[in-house]
Amino acid sequence: MGNLDVMTVALIRLLGIDALNVPAPVMLLGFTMTALWATLLVWIGWTILRAGLATVSEMLEVRQVKHTLAIARGLTKHDFEQIRRGIKAWRLLLVRYGTDEYLRGMASDADRQLGRTRYEVINMKLALSNIGEVTLTWSLPVHSRLGSQFRCYIDMREGGVGSDVLTGMLSHYDEIMVQPTEAAHPQRMYFLLKRFRVVTSTEGVKQNMVLPG
Repeated sequence: MGNLDVMTVALIRLLGIDALNVPAPVMLLGFTMTALWATLLVWIGWTILRAGLATVSEMLEVRQVKHTLAIARGLTKHDFEQIRRGIKAWRLLLVRYGTDEYLRGMASDADRQLGRTRYEVINMKLALSNIGEVTLTWSLPVHSRLGSQFRCYIDMREGGVGSDVLTGMLSHYDEIMVQPTEAAHPQRMYFLLKRFRVVTSTEGVKQNMVLPG
């Protein structure tokens, strides 16, 4: 059996055939199965290698950028607490790397993979200074070539103030643009930050964009 491939040997043993007198159809079937297995193993290896290289490339091209943005000024502690009572958490949603226009029309396959939808949730921290300045602080992953699309949202506290009241309060926050919602009793309120560029996705959703650089 020294000159026979692995799958042919397996077939010989399975069928109980004399190794010195193997029929041609069994030889052909064994060779074909061996070739298919070899092709599959090569494909699996290449897929794993390509995924690993893509992960390493992404790690090298994405950097964490810390932002601290003053979103309101001149607020009293009472005003600040009114907002906090209605809000459970401030969060940022990393949507994707790159603009929809580039990904749809000019991107390579590798960049399209990088620009896949992510929906990675990042916590934001709200703070009030002793001079009445309200700041939001967060870290955003930014791709050095493609930039990053994101949008922010508020998790509303159950039993807190209603969305209309909260929207009215947030209208005094200079850097925030609350986005309309069709839900009657929303648990999540999306908003844009005026400081950053605003883009519209192919689904018609407005999002903030940090340009590459």
